[in-house]
Amino acid sequence: LELYLSGQVYRCGFAPRRVQCAPALPNHCLAMPILTFRDIVLGFGHPLLLDGVNFQIDRGERLWLIGRNGAGKSTLLELIAGEIQPEGGEIVRAQGLRVAQLAQEVPLGTCGSIFHVVSQGLGQAGELIERYHQLAHDVAEDHSLMDALEECQHALESIDGWALTQRVDTVLSKLELDADTDMATLSGGMQRRVMLARALVSEPDLLLLDEPTNHLDIAAITWLEEFLLNWDGALLFITHDRAFLQRLATRIIELDRGKLADFPGDYATYLARKEAMLADEERQNALFDKRL
Repeated sequence: LELYLSGQVYRCGFAPRRVQCAPALPNHCLAMPILTFRDIVLGFGHPLLLDGVNFQIDRGERLWLIGRNGAGKSTLLELIAGEIQPEGGEIVRAQGLRVAQLAQEVPLGTCGSIFHVVSQGLGQAGELIERYHQLAHDVAEDHSLMDALEECQHALESIDGWALTQRVDTVLSKLELDADTDMATLSGGMQRRVMLARALVSEPDLLLLDEPTNHLDIAAITWLEEFLLNWDGALLFITHDRAFLQRLATRIIELDRGKLADFPGDYATYLARKEAMLADEERQNALFDKRL
């Protein structure tokens, strides 16, 4: 439950919590584009979902993407993730850009234990961490695996694997996920929570989150907010949780009828500018009607 009073959002659970606006970005995070859209066009027919869209994402920014249902918000995320290609224009990515995404739907074929799925977010290092996790579990019943376990330990040490293992364990703990539970036994909501964990452990340069607070309790949302506030990567997210966006967003982009409007600043700044724009539009319409 959320209350919206005098420009502030309160999220209510066991006790109301006042949510502060997002802090300003430090200077070193400014004006460092990691991704740029140049005249991007995409339609899947007509009308166009994206009609000559231009924008960029800078390192360290936290952008809220807003738009009506069907406007193309999820499609925009898929373009950024490289899952689909535009029909026109150019997408420029910083060299070596790492992107991770939490989509609305869990990808088909996602299976195995929670630990297996989450550690996949670490790529090859994740495979090694998962092997160690499995050997450490099995060696209690089969002592012949001790040599394999020691070999795996040395391999982990060579890639700072213990820090990566700790990262996986911390995210699983904070999101209240049991590492050994099989994905097939989870509800759809819990499976999305697992996919969120996988996106977070990868610590990408750009993180794309589609409704990340769905199926999370207040404690998990609070931890996620703190994690993202202290994380130095760029974030682009879609959410209906106004408390979440008010605390995180440092810039807002609005997709409407194929065009993208840019509102630098936090949620309160966006509301003020939007109100002024609507008032100006009403004045222009009234003047036009008067001339008729």
